[in-house]
Amino acid sequence: MAIWNIAAAQYGATPGDLEANISHHLDFIRCAVAERIDLLIFPELSLTGFNTENPHACALPFTDERLTPLQDAAVEHQMTIVVGLPLHSEKGVSPGSVGFLPDGSRVACCKPQHCDMDLPEQHTPLVGLHNRSVAMGFSTGSDEEVWPRSAAEMGASLYATGKFINEISYQQDEMYLQRWAHKYNLPVLLANHAFSSGQYRSAGRSACWDDRGELVVRADHGELLAVGRRDAKGWHGEIIPLRLAHD
Repeated sequence: MAIWNIAAAQYGATPGDLEANISHHLDFIRCAVAERIDLLIFPELSLTGFNTENPHACALPFTDERLTPLQDAAVEHQMTIVVGLPLHSEKGVSPGSVGFLPDGSRVACCKPQHCDMDLPEQHTPLVGLHNRSVAMGFSTGSDEEVWPRSAAEMGASLYATGKFINEISYQQDEMYLQRWAHKYNLPVLLANHAFSSGQYRSAGRSACWDDRGELVVRADHGELLAVGRRDAKGWHGEIIPLRLAHD
């Protein structure tokens, strides 16, 4: 079995400040580099914050040049990096994600009725090759089975989702994600926001489940990496606190 190091970035966004959030994403990426991470997943709307008054004003096309520092980091560190933001297209604005790939390309994921980016019928792009491919399901309900089912049908090695989950709904979300991991023999990675935002109270607790639905790692609160490592013995996990350059 191919060695694979994946991580959910439990990230605290600055609402509405794209420049600050890109810089802070790079902090997480530097931390991930030190841990030899191959795939780094941020939560939904990580580039804009969850509680934005006007999400349309924050929306970007997935080709926007302001995202180039993240693309450059993916190439430099040979890491797949997936971030969350409102995506703008000719069909409107929809919460979604952009994946920055080690070869310098990008891939977008959002609900098909709001996208004009030729996403496949299964609703999610498949990123990566062979035993290290990931299907992205962002800004979608954990109970929406079509996403993990399509990931399994495409032969994904992992289903990854970035969300904002509050304390009230976390137990139910966790139940569904664990169920899909077990039902489809598909590891699942969850990235949640680190901090609450206005009236929205984040539960934190980013997590990873293996292909039997067994919990690999679950974080608590705060900014950190929830890391899952796959080797010949299977999956194991660890929590890595975010360490800034001046720490």
